[in-house]
Amino acid sequence: MRQLGSLLLALGVLLGVGVAIGLLLGVQLPGVPWLVAVGFVKLALIASGGLMAGGAVLQRLARRTEERERLGPGRTSEE
Repeated sequence: MRQLGSLLLALGVLLGVGVAIGLLLGVQLPGVPWLVAVGFVKLALIASGGLMAGGAVLQRLARRTEERERLGPGRTSEE
């Protein structure tokens, strides 16, 4: 689960960096009105954030599972 979380984080970062580089270089899609292009950029940035959030949640769950296995049955970290 930790590897999947890392993969999602990396994909989110790559998508976000790709969109940012595209914006800085002024990449345009031929035949697409500017308003639609702005919508594509917003959706891509939202997807990037969602991928990173999902990856962070998976990593946290994996870390929590490892901690519970390390502590053994019947014990929690609050004790």
